[in-house]
Amino acid sequence: MKRTLIIPLLLATAFCQAQTQISAEDALKLASANRASIAAFRLRVEQTRLSARALGALPPLTIAAGASTRSEIGATDQDFALTQEIDLFGRTRAQRQVSSADVMLAVAQYRREAGLLQSEVLVAFATAVSARHQRDVADELLVVAEGLLNATKRRFEEGKVAELQVTRATVEYERAKQSTELKNADYQASMTRLASLVSVPVEQLLVEADATIELLAYPSVVERPDILELQAEAEKAKAEAELARAASRPTFSVQAVRSPWGVDRGYFVGRAQFSWSLWDHGRSRNEVKAANLRTEAAKKSLADATALATQELVAIQRELESRQARIKSYELILASAKELVAKSHKGFSEGFGTQIDVLEATRALREVEQELVEARQQLSLTVIKQYEAAGFLAEVLK
Repeated sequence: MKRTLIIPLLLATAFCQAQTQISAEDALKLASANRASIAAFRLRVEQTRLSARALGALPPLTIAAGASTRSEIGATDQDFALTQEIDLFGRTRAQRQVSSADVMLAVAQYRREAGLLQSEVLVAFATAVSARHQRDVADELLVVAEGLLNATKRRFEEGKVAELQVTRATVEYERAKQSTELKNADYQASMTRLASLVSVPVEQLLVEADATIELLAYPSVVERPDILELQAEAEKAKAEAELARAASRPTFSVQAVRSPWGVDRGYFVGRAQFSWSLWDHGRSRNEVKAANLRTEAAKKSLADATALATQELVAIQRELESRQARIKSYELILASAKELVAKSHKGFSEGFGTQIDVLEATRALREVEQELVEARQQLSLTVIKQYEAAGFLAEVLK
């Protein structure tokens, strides 16, 4: 092998080894690990969890200490006291339920944002795969056009065909060459977009022309972010109604109280204290009614959203079946088209076929290949729609 050919081959080999071939799941894993926006969404969920723990904590133990310049004036038996409120009537439990609903809402919002990023990455991945496939098809057609040109030139030199056919074969070769350059540029652009979404240098990424996005076998709407948000809203409204009821109930506390400082010999006693509001002018009653109405509204919205989402999944399932059948049909046609090109090219090279046969067969192959690429891309986009309709979130993003 010539030295001029060895060096480019070694460079190409090293470049391919530096690249990482990724699947759709790998792309999502890279986005999950590298995108700062995902980290921010997760931090917000953790913040909500910590806030919920704080709001649902038990009442604090308080200490009070004080003294007056004259012992007969002042707090007397409150000169020194330890007080612990004990929740006998469900205030803390109701607050925990509200906080738990806030966490559910934060998780639903995270799933919505993560789902949007997932869709962006998968669409970019599907586009890159399609561009890679189109580039490979263009390369194959360039080889066919080059073979046709060489065969035509040989037959022209043998005096078996007119010079016009050489010109025609040259035109087809130049068209195929331009198409290859264009498809390669499209592929590089699509890989650049994908690399930006997963925050990885484009030189390190590689996708295969036959890479696919796995469809869901048993899709369900229970994990849709909008469904989860409505469920969280209903739970929060229900918890707020309980919190409003608890607000009108008595409070209870226990104390350890010391005698006033002026007493010669101090002593401690225990004390239990109940207190309650006799009349709040209808505040708690109206808060309970308002919370109940919010609960009912959220439940009705939830039922409507669930019904619509279920029907959307049914429609997408029909699209998937149609697109899968279309791909199988094109794959059978493609096999016949490739066989036709091979036979017509062989016939022309051996002298019992015409150039028109080769050109027509090649054109048919080009059209079938392009339609198959588009069909596969449409299938991938439909699978992404299925993910969105089902609220599916890849494990690496959870």
